[in-house]
Amino acid sequence: MFVQSALMDVHLRCGLVADASRLFAEMERKDVVSWNALIRGFVERSHYSDALGLFSSMLRDAMLPDHFTFGSALKACGAVSVLSNVELIHTCIIKLGYPDGKIVTASLIDSYAKCQSLSSARVIYDSMCEPDLVSSTALIIGYSMDRNHSEDAIKLFCKIHRKGLKIDGVLLSSLLAICANTASIKFGTQVHAYMSKKQPMGDAALDNALVDMYAKAGEFADARRAFDEMPHRNVISWTSLITACGKNGFGEDAVTLFDRMAEDGVKPNDVTFLALLSACSHSGLMNKGIEYFTSMMSKYGINPRAEHYSSAIDLLARGGQLEDAWKLVQKMNAEPSSSMYGAMLGACKIHGNVPLGETAAKNLFSIDPESSVNYAVLANVYAESCLWENAQRTRKLLAETSSGKEVGCSVI
Repeated sequence: MFVQSALMDVHLRCGLVADASRLFAEMERKDVVSWNALIRGFVERSHYSDALGLFSSMLRDAMLPDHFTFGSALKACGAVSVLSNVELIHTCIIKLGYPDGKIVTASLIDSYAKCQSLSSARVIYDSMCEPDLVSSTALIIGYSMDRNHSEDAIKLFCKIHRKGLKIDGVLLSSLLAICANTASIKFGTQVHAYMSKKQPMGDAALDNALVDMYAKAGEFADARRAFDEMPHRNVISWTSLITACGKNGFGEDAVTLFDRMAEDGVKPNDVTFLALLSACSHSGLMNKGIEYFTSMMSKYGINPRAEHYSSAIDLLARGGQLEDAWKLVQKMNAEPSSSMYGAMLGACKIHGNVPLGETAAKNLFSIDPESSVNYAVLANVYAESCLWENAQRTRKLLAETSSGKEVGCSVI
């Protein structure tokens, strides 16, 4: 049985899930280690439903699960985000007398948080006699997924810091992500100061989170300085700074960074090209952007997603190449999205192309007939071309088919 379990584990680690399952089914005797190996293997290979099904079979066979079984099963629950599954396993844990185990408790907190039941996660955390770093990190990561709980995450961090718990890079990365999403530069700089004093250099994931935090807070100079101080950079590091360049209007810098990235031997991914295309679009670098869009497929073998097509279409449309942009819409493999047609309609308004504007608007109306913005833009296209009757007819259509444009107001 020991050898069979080890052989099954080898199959799973090599990605041979079907062979591992067949071997498990042929075993005459199975112990909790055998069950755990297959459940863990399913989870690691993202077969979450199969893992939960196997956990149910384990209980039906009267095999008593242990901490590792529950840890894997709860991880699968968190991945599929089904709260009822977490609650069922939680009930099982209580009945079997495992609620005090730190591994199980941390897994419960993590699963409830991923299922967006943060109140349940906090109740479990507060019930712990001595919360450890793992459970604290699980709850803070859960808080980082919801902007409404950013302050709770910061308060919890301050609490565990006062207790003297050792803080690791995973926890600090989560805090920086919270600061990035809420533009809390004040707390973000404090985390940076803590990193400089306590954290060893060379944690690429943590350094990337720092660059991202400064970039999203609009502190481009600090983002660039954090990037330059990194001892090791990966594709995420370069992509984060290229994204920051695009959002701050430094298209030329984004292009220079991409060239440096290629010189350093770092291979770009699809997200890198998405950031690069966006930077070129917002900086008016049409020719450069289209060159990158072409090389993404020809040189790097990356198949464009709908977002890449949207950026390329927006790039051509902003540059006045409306016919080329429309040809790209027609020949793309994916189904054109509302953002693509919206980019076309907006460009037609700028460049006064009524026929293409009507075609783009017609497609937008079929996708989202109640959106008032599309009717208003088309009416403006007609008005700027002095087609007053068409403009009036479109505004009448706007009043009939949509809820109307919401009036702007101030909260002050």
